[in-house]
Amino acid sequence: MSGDLSEIWPTELLVRCTRYTPAGYGCLARIERALGAIRAAPILPAAADQLRASARAGTVHYSTLIEGNVLPLIEAQRAAEGTLEADTIAKIELVNYVAALDFLDEHLRQKTLEITPDLLLALHGVLMKDLGREDSHFKPHHEGAWRDGIAVVHDPIANVAMHVGANKDEVPGRMLGLCDWLAARREREAEYPPPVLAAVVHYAITDIHPFADGNGRSARLAATAILMSRGYVPERLFCFDAYYAQDRNAYLAALRSVANRTLNMDQWIEYFLAGLAEEYERVHAEVDQLGKLGLGGGAPTQLKPSQQRALSSLAIQGVREFTRRDYEKLAEVSESTALVDLEDLINKKVVKRRGKGPRTAYSFVRAGDDRRGRPRKWGPERIQSELEDFCNGRTSWPTVADFKENGRYDLYLAINRYGGARHWAEVVGLRR
Repeated sequence: MSGDLSEIWPTELLVRCTRYTPAGYGCLARIERALGAIRAAPILPAAADQLRASARAGTVHYSTLIEGNVLPLIEAQRAAEGTLEADTIAKIELVNYVAALDFLDEHLRQKTLEITPDLLLALHGVLMKDLGREDSHFKPHHEGAWRDGIAVVHDPIANVAMHVGANKDEVPGRMLGLCDWLAARREREAEYPPPVLAAVVHYAITDIHPFADGNGRSARLAATAILMSRGYVPERLFCFDAYYAQDRNAYLAALRSVANRTLNMDQWIEYFLAGLAEEYERVHAEVDQLGKLGLGGGAPTQLKPSQQRALSSLAIQGVREFTRRDYEKLAEVSESTALVDLEDLINKKVVKRRGKGPRTAYSFVRAGDDRRGRPRKWGPERIQSELEDFCNGRTSWPTVADFKENGRYDLYLAINRYGGARHWAEVVGLRR
């Protein structure tokens, strides 16, 4: 089969894939700006390790949550650490997702991470291993294989079919056509930037629905694989799936907008690129904040591994004030070593001390700190109050550049840490 997608989808879809709305172009520009800053930023190894671990666990949690896995984030963290016992179907899903991420990483290391039918089948086999049941619609022989039956996605509320996948006999040909189409555009980044290719492939897999189960997870992993293979996921610091999980209905509506209403990809591509832009900007903000705390690799001070480990963890968690016990636990050192480390950090003006004896507390030295009192902690009331002040007179949600230029990166970080931009835009009534 030719690699021309016009043989797979209506021609209108293809036409719209090569033209981007102003909003789409804006998102692409945001992605490139944030990605460039992340690539250029010096990050301590300990900070990168913790950001990477957090992103990995978040990806496992949110991608499976979209599909109905309600296990808490802590279980995804255990799966990512290799300590979760896969003794239930829900836990197997988490463990398998970790294995699927490892699968992509290994192919990237071997420089064989290209979207082909064989790679997608192998990825699905890893993702769905041991999930097939003879008494279920998803049987053991469906693991790592194209669908051999019909594919109907039902709306559980309206009890109607939301989507019907391609005929089972067409699945292999359509998937081959998709992969050929993608390969033919590898060298045409000016016309087809990798984030757009990821959006197209993400949609295509959900539309064709090539597997008996696991199509959504496979689509999101395939999109991530495209970004990885094109250098768009440096250090694996990103959790793209949280954006979809924050508002699953919006995610599904964006996917359905292609086939059910406009027969073009404008709405879906805009939605997809906006999600990527938010995640790249979130990571940039985290990295930038670490640098401002003196934790960047270009910092004038040389920190010991234990200091890197503890301070990076505190900064990533957004902790402004901590005790010696907190430091001791995070640095994985003894009490005496913790005291020596903290005294050294005080002398290097990385942290400062408040109080004496049992009430001694430490906090990061930041430009503009009010040294006369304890820093205020972030919470919903403070975020809403400061966000309303910051957005006074605005009708649309500010960009990360707006926060940065006005010296409010701290507010931007708090927003992303507690609820996300979509939630807070709704709270203060701004258009996104």
